[in-house]
Amino acid sequence: MKRLLAIALFFTAALAAQNTSDVYNSADRPRALALIGDRYHSPTYIRDNLIPAFVRENVPITFIEDHNALTAEALKNYDLLIFLKDGMVWPNGYDGDHVKWMTEAHQKAVWDFVHNGGGFLALHNSHGIYPPDGLYYKLFGGDYGGHPPPDTFTIRIENKDHPITQGVEDFRTFDEQHLSKYYLDREHLLMRNISVGNKSAPAGWWRELGRGRFVYLAPGHTPEALGHPMMQRLIRNSLRWLTRSEH
Repeated sequence: MKRLLAIALFFTAALAAQNTSDVYNSADRPRALALIGDRYHSPTYIRDNLIPAFVRENVPITFIEDHNALTAEALKNYDLLIFLKDGMVWPNGYDGDHVKWMTEAHQKAVWDFVHNGGGFLALHNSHGIYPPDGLYYKLFGGDYGGHPPPDTFTIRIENKDHPITQGVEDFRTFDEQHLSKYYLDREHLLMRNISVGNKSAPAGWWRELGRGRFVYLAPGHTPEALGHPMMQRLIRNSLRWLTRSEH
């Protein structure tokens, strides 16, 4: 029995190595820019839980926290854009009113980046409180729908045939259950979140726009959710699909 177990472990490890080796065969790797962090989401836990997925896919990533650094000129140096940041800033402190940081120039920069061939991975609250009726939401294919307090719920995979969900099983996680508004058709839906009380909403989708690609994945409010093995697999699969480097 021990020998059979050892053989099984050997072949499992060999298969895992085969599945990841291709990303180390070339120095010509896609480059990623991630805009992260807001009042409710510390950039520290975001970085700590995104880095493992990017390292395993051998994708160099630059993190920025200042939205002013997101420009059309800056995006020329990257193949992939990542957001885990809402649309609010608080110039007069958290006791004052928020304002939306995203300008028309930001929206056009992101829109053009994707349509010209870039990949955009939007995570968790990156559809939250952005300028209404603009290019950003037009690109997104969905909108913020609020959320109850953090709790444990299920992520159910709806489309098991898409490259983004390969190797991903339904999983439970402690997180904010975002009740996202979804405007695309069923073909583009990847997964749903489902609470114990059967409250449910779309929790991930994909689309292609122009020459580029877009993915939204809703989990990510807690380190547990962002670091969950199934979420890590979703992120890694998304990186491959968005950069057209599936293997």
